[in-house]
Amino acid sequence: MAEVIRVQVLFTRREAERFAAYCQEMGYKKSPLIVRLVREHMDREGFARQGDLIDAETREPP
Repeated sequence: MAEVIRVQVLFTRREAERFAAYCQEMGYKKSPLIVRLVREHMDREGFARQGDLIDAETREPP
């Protein structure tokens, strides 16, 4: 399993209430929905993180 990193999201009270109501009505859990929405947005934007250009094993120590 991939390492999990915690990220905080700040909403206004109104946005938070709207999001909570949406999740409840649609049967979503908040955290997995946020992850999915962010992933889908980055995919639509065509954003793909480029890997290291130099292999970590061949890199000189700092």
